Amino acid sequence: MTNLLILFQADTEATEQLALAAAVGGVEAQANIRLRRLTLPGAPEIGHKGYGTLQPADLLWADTLVVGLESTHPAPPELNPLLEMLRNLPADLPAGSKKRVWSFHSASPGESPTAAQSLVLAACSAAGIQPLELPQSPTATPEERVAAMKQAGHRCAQPTP
Repeated sequence: MTNLLILFQADTEATEQLALAAAVGGVEAQANIRLRRLTLPGAPEIGHKGYGTLQPADLLWADTLVVGLESTHPAPPELNPLLEMLRNLPADLPAGSKKRVWSFHSASPGESPTAAQSLVLAACSAAGIQPLELPQSPTATPEERVAAMKQAGHRCAQPTP
């Protein structure tokens, strides 16, 4: 069974909804999931509360990370804890661990990576976490985006070959 960690930066419920759709896809594919919101202390809660705070143990637990971003800016402060934890991941991860990462942007989940996504993917790569390539299809409506994210969550939950 795959461990799927879904991290999302969100000030809107739309981004949270996409992250939850990816989580549903993961659960349907029989993955274990954890949801964590990337936020600054004191930021207002959105939709559902209580996702928990990202911990280094979450990164060690996960086989696949799904990182959803709202910001296109390459260094939003909400990303600093994640970037720091990635820099501090042990170089000697357990034998056979092949961690993967996939990132989406809330406004255009199927398009080219934003500068913020590129920053996160580069930090993951430096930590030995390989990018996961998923087929993309353009989505126009919010319903299509949710369906595409559910499918992406299902694909992210597939065991690493």
